[in-house]
Amino acid sequence: MANVFILTFLVFFIGDAFSVFEFGELSSKLSKISYLGSYVLLICVLLGKLKRVKFEGLVTVYLAVVLLLNSYFLYILYGVAKNNFVDHANLLIYICHGIVIIALTYFSFAVYLSRETAQSITFLLMVFCFAFSDVLHYICGMYVYFWVFEVFEHMLHIAGLFLLYKYVYDHHTNNYSDKRIHLSKYGIPTTEKLRQIPVNLS
Repeated sequence: MANVFILTFLVFFIGDAFSVFEFGELSSKLSKISYLGSYVLLICVLLGKLKRVKFEGLVTVYLAVVLLLNSYFLYILYGVAKNNFVDHANLLIYICHGIVIIALTYFSFAVYLSRETAQSITFLLMVFCFAFSDVLHYICGMYVYFWVFEVFEHMLHIAGLFLLYKYVYDHHTNNYSDKRIHLSKYGIPTTEKLRQIPVNLS
């Protein structure tokens, strides 16, 4: 797992380097391919956790609905955006990028709903940061450029990298609990005698 994390950070660094030091259309393609490879590595991290995921009741229905909605949303975006691509390579990268992002979001949701640990929440927030950052990148590149969108894109990307670092740090230092988070533990403690006291609401 340590090698996977190191490789993920390395691929992210390569993607950021190609994004910052642009030297043509090839640089943009290599940056997107690097990010795509890093997302695939993150999916590999989730595969080990998916073996222990139990799909029960409403969780299964909810995940199925989320998958269908995301697939339909990707299909609509493809129909709108395909005319904006003059290069078939960029179109292929865009399609693969969308599929991998949906898979990464779906798997992270599945792990979170099944386990609800601090680690799963961190991973889910990280995926959201990367996904919305990529959406803003495509909006600025294909539809309308707005500097505020670009600033938020970079902020979300940096936040995603920070959450990835936190996830890896907690994973290797065991600074997390694998138990479920129950909000009831943070409420007011009570006893059986207190529960039996009649309350008149009239």
